[in-house]
Amino acid sequence: MVDFLNSPPFIEFARHLTGDPAIRMVSAIAVRYRPGHFLRAHNDHAGNEDRAFAYVMNLSRDWLPDWGGLLHFLDPAERRVVDTFTPLWNSLSLFRVPQPHVVSLVAPWAGAPRYSITGWFRRN
Repeated sequence: MVDFLNSPPFIEFARHLTGDPAIRMVSAIAVRYRPGHFLRAHNDHAGNEDRAFAYVMNLSRDWLPDWGGLLHFLDPAERRVVDTFTPLWNSLSLFRVPQPHVVSLVAPWAGAPRYSITGWFRRN
């Protein structure tokens, strides 16, 4: 998957999608959120990496919003939720870095783990 994401055709796709011709590479992490898992507030900034955009490839079929695992975007000043992305099957969530966000707690009654591949479109 990492080789595919860093192939010349995909890098060109990422540049076209974002309008950023400086994107040079894509990082990737396979993620499985099970009941009780979450991700606290952060903005994806990393001092040693020029992360231009964060992405989430959602790989969970038939995910229900009341199972949690939602990607919530936060107002930088007030730290309140201003937008939410539900992890829909075969969808791509893409957003600029830095952007404060959280992944909400996956509920105990979730019918399956929440799977995704996530990472960053980077300039270095």
